[in-house]
Amino acid sequence: MTPLDLALRGRLQTVRLGRAHRHHATVGSTQSAAAEWADAGAPTGALVTADHQSEGRGRLGRVWADEPGRDLALSLVLRPKLRPEHLGLVPLAAALAVCDAISGANARLASGVALKWPNDVLLEGQKVAGVLGETRWRTCGSGSQSPTVLLGIGVNVNRRTFPPELAARATSLALTSGADLDRSQILADLLLALERRFALSPEAIVHAAEAQIPALGNTLQVGFPGTDRAPLIGTALGLSPSGALRLEASGEIVDVHAGETTVLP
Repeated sequence: MTPLDLALRGRLQTVRLGRAHRHHATVGSTQSAAAEWADAGAPTGALVTADHQSEGRGRLGRVWADEPGRDLALSLVLRPKLRPEHLGLVPLAAALAVCDAISGANARLASGVALKWPNDVLLEGQKVAGVLGETRWRTCGSGSQSPTVLLGIGVNVNRRTFPPELAARATSLALTSGADLDRSQILADLLLALERRFALSPEAIVHAAEAQIPALGNTLQVGFPGTDRAPLIGTALGLSPSGALRLEASGEIVDVHAGETTVLP
């Protein structure tokens, strides 16, 4: 076992999340490793972590880069008992749990944590964590469809430098707090926060997320990278019951389920 495995084992307080755990020194991506484990029958709540991802994945096909041994890269195998229209709340609840874990890690961090829809976590306006949810469907013996959600989370914990193209937009817990933090404690706190957030009702998740998104009430531009869809500009009213961003654009109410948001002056 690695130091992260051993330290987490002594700090884990969850009922299910992380009780089955596979840690890798290096892996292509924790999402791919979790998918393979899910296909082989991993229990719900199974956790994959890595000290380094050589091909880490973020939203919209982007690369998620880490600093080996200094950040958190993890994926969970989840089989939520949710209506299909509520599956999008899983990564939203996860982003809230990341906020919880960061706020509890250091008093200096608590006041600066916020969400950027759909599921980025900001610290003093800069990105410190991201969440990726990928849903796979399996046909049961009865013919019904059962979902498995592969939930990926990356947190910049102790890294001190970023590539030039990210330096102005990204930060880490260590950079903001001024001190390195214990990765295993952050992970244990995050898993417990995830379990608590997942126990909430869909309505409670939406309400909590709205309270953490400072962009609501502002004029936003929503882009749709990788598509031919023209950007939308409108006032962010809140979130729909499924977690979509609700905009008032050109006199109409529009629910946006995926996109990249920018606050306009």
